[in-house]
Amino acid sequence: MKLSIIMPNLLTWDGTRPVVGGLERMAWALIQAARTAGFTVDVHQNGNSDWVKTIDGIAIHGHGLARLSLLAAMESIHHQTTRCLYLSIMQEPIAYRPYSLVVSHGVWWDAPGLDVRTQLESSRMALEQAQEVISVDYNFLNVIRAVYPSLAHKITVIPNFVNVNEFKPPVSPRLGPPVILFPRRLDPARGINLFLDAVQTLVDVHPDARFIMSVDQNNGPYNAHFESEIAALAFRDRVEVITTPFEKMSELYRLADIVVIPSSYSEGTSLSCLEAMASGCAVVATNVGGLTNLILSEYNGLLVAPRVDAISQAINRLIWDRELRNQLSQHAYESALSFRQERWQRAWTEALERVYGFPSGVGR
Repeated sequence: MKLSIIMPNLLTWDGTRPVVGGLERMAWALIQAARTAGFTVDVHQNGNSDWVKTIDGIAIHGHGLARLSLLAAMESIHHQTTRCLYLSIMQEPIAYRPYSLVVSHGVWWDAPGLDVRTQLESSRMALEQAQEVISVDYNFLNVIRAVYPSLAHKITVIPNFVNVNEFKPPVSPRLGPPVILFPRRLDPARGINLFLDAVQTLVDVHPDARFIMSVDQNNGPYNAHFESEIAALAFRDRVEVITTPFEKMSELYRLADIVVIPSSYSEGTSLSCLEAMASGCAVVATNVGGLTNLILSEYNGLLVAPRVDAISQAINRLIWDRELRNQLSQHAYESALSFRQERWQRAWTEALERVYGFPSGVGR
């Protein structure tokens, strides 16, 4: 049974390299889960022309019509597919195939300047047309329950996951000056400037602390802008900026004492947050979106407002208080076990079979 995953971009628009981010990581995990369950999978995405690339036996189709119109691209995709899994709710209203699954990655319309009514309308259309919507957090469910109560029953929550065999605490206690890590994409939603402004208030108070930013290289112009911006900082020599391959991220987390997840909007159950928790780090996270489903403040991390002063005070507190750091780290690790990838895969396998039937041919 063939299943087509529809998403913005698993590869870049020209199909030359993978896109790095939480949505894309989820896509690869979901592809593996579907294949393990017996489905044959292909992927359809935005393209600057029509092309097909094959990675690990997965055909990835780029659709050039996306340059002109999302609606035209979706019509083209629908002509080539039967069973569709939409890996995100489209920000423009579209027609979804009946008897399909749609994924919500949380509330994205809390970004400044977005027209909330249009985004809610997009969510309503997805809920009305699809068989089921899988949300990665309860924030989306609660908003829909308040705004469209008759549609809330179509939402199933499957939080994001972490591989606890790969991401785990260090064997020996962390020693030496504290290491503070920002492991996030270069995206305004991920709180880059909040982190840098917080670091500015801390570098003189903690001259021995290490501040590390592990960022992506997805967007050449944005990366260039960031590099020029950070080069101009008076405290540039105190911030290490690196790009870490995903297969090395677990080592980086084990090096860190404190991980900062300062999202300012558009956040689900952050993979970075879960990986930091599983690695036994003390987490400072903002009270945005699905982060509130992961962090119980003062128990397994510190949950603060998305403001520079609140983030700075939380980091400062953890640098000074090693005992609190250790308590939060232990509880973070224990909490992360509830989000282990095996549990996520079972829940998703059940959802795939519930909506599309069994790959043997039983069902729709």
